[in-house]
Amino acid sequence: MIKFLYMQKKAVGLISGGLDSILALQLIKEQNFEIIGIFIKTPFISDFGEKIIKNLKKLSIEMDFKLKIIEVDEEYIEIIKNPEFGYGKNLNPCIDCHIYMLKKAKKIMEDENALFVFTGEVLGQRGKSQNLMALKIIEEKSSLKGILLRPLTALNLEPTEIEKKGIVKREFLLDIKGRNRKTQIYLAQMKNLKYFGTPSGGCLLTDPIFCRKLNDLLKNEKDIRLNDCYLLQIGRHYRISPETKLIITRDEKEAKNIMSFIGENDFLILTEKNPQIIGLIRGKVNTLVFEIYASYIQKNYDLCILKDYKGNILEKKIIEKKDKTNYQNYLI
Repeated sequence: MIKFLYMQKKAVGLISGGLDSILALQLIKEQNFEIIGIFIKTPFISDFGEKIIKNLKKLSIEMDFKLKIIEVDEEYIEIIKNPEFGYGKNLNPCIDCHIYMLKKAKKIMEDENALFVFTGEVLGQRGKSQNLMALKIIEEKSSLKGILLRPLTALNLEPTEIEKKGIVKREFLLDIKGRNRKTQIYLAQMKNLKYFGTPSGGCLLTDPIFCRKLNDLLKNEKDIRLNDCYLLQIGRHYRISPETKLIITRDEKEAKNIMSFIGENDFLILTEKNPQIIGLIRGKVNTLVFEIYASYIQKNYDLCILKDYKGNILEKKIIEKKDKTNYQNYLI
């Protein structure tokens, strides 16, 4: 007797951890698809994306989908520097970012022999990136024309090829549009969905304060790496000169994190009595760097240690505590 194996159809979804993408995932799952959820990790997600990833791992078990976490590459930095479709209110190149992420999802779709890609986008929810023209541009530029599905707002859009062919039943998709999330919240409660994040999504590229530090980096550094961007989330940043920047950690967690992003041309300043206060120097070591660092020590005088990126001690000197207000002009 010949036995036939049932092969479940596959779909790939961009999953941000927010309510919309999780609802979209649930709608596709209800149509009996095996889901591969893609989370794209960038340097511009709050807390390095750790909380979101932790929640998504829980969610992938609860909702039974495969989770793939992909970190952006150097190409993404070029998009941040020169977005083809421009920025939003701050340094958020949302259209270019969506295109980049969907191209990554398309590659996974091909590797997994999936049938289409879906997102949690909603028509009219974001002024720049989720208007009708932007949605069409994103679909075309990501080379997903006809196979990019937006389940939450599909009934406001022309049917995709996968809907026309009956691969996905259009009558079970939704017609949500605009910024109001009452429908999504209601559906999430009805379907008992958990672990979704806040509507803002935690993208630091929309934060004016963070963007001041990023703008300084773009202005003064030619060869920007991912580690440079991750460092923007750590500590207080001082621009000493076009060639030199000082970053001073605030607490023990930041002191631990900063050690992961040290470059081979960087230097460290620290004291034995305040191990949570570390200064990372990117550029030239000079008197001003020591003075600014000294404004954060607890005692009036302390022994300061200068190290290279390997941890070798280069210099020891007694430093005198300074007044922070003297250096406000250097604070980014």
